[in-house]
Formats: sequence, structure tokens, C-alpha cells
Amino acid sequence: MNIITLKQADTIIDAIFARSRELNLRPMTAVVVEPGNVVKAFKKEDHASALRLEMSLGKTYAALALGRSSSLVQTRAEARPMFMSYLNEASRHQIFAEGGGRLIRNDAGEVIGAVGVT
Repeated sequence: MNIITLKQADTIIDAIFARSRELNLRPMTAVVVEPGNVVKAFKKEDHASALRLEMSLGKTYAALALGRSSSLVQTRAEARPMFMSYLNEASRHQIFAEGGGRLIRNDAGEVIGAVGVT
């Protein structure tokens, strides 16, 4: 399998929301994308603020584009601002270098999608 299924995406999002309730976090938003940053599933809890989808997609784009979690992209942005400025321009400002984006891999280690949370 080289692409995440809808069932897997829903399971991931539901687990994120369950954990966020355990931690008593503010209302969450989560998106799961296929490779290429194509939305597979998206959920926004009641009272989550505006632009959450866009922020979550920026995190998945960052993870997919650079092959690492968006928190590592954030670290790279802090260490090499000129490099990240170039990447941001090259991606037409789609990269959001902030923690909350992770690659999703299958059992063989292949990237089958990404998840972004905010």
C-alpha cells in the first residue's frame, strides 16, 4: 500500500482528538493528506479558530516537502533563515515551519501521507 486509506485517516484524527481531550487542550483541528498534499480527511472541533485548515496543510506540506516532521523544519528555519526563505518562495508560501506536521509511513517505511494538527 502506498497511500493512506480513509479509514486510517479517520482513525488517526479520532485518536488525536481523544488525546487532546485527555490533555485538556483547546479545540483542535487535524488534517490527513495523501502524498502530494491532497486532503484525505479533515476535522475541526467546535470552537476551533479560523485558518486552522490552512495552518494544518502548511504543516503537512512542510513535512512532505522536506521529508521530516514540521518541528524539524522549524528548527532548520531558525538555523538557516536564508535557506527557508528560498524554500518558502519556491513553494509559493505553502510551507508552515511550525511543529504539528508528521509523515505517515506504512510498515515498509514508505511515506503514505502526512498529518497536520493545530
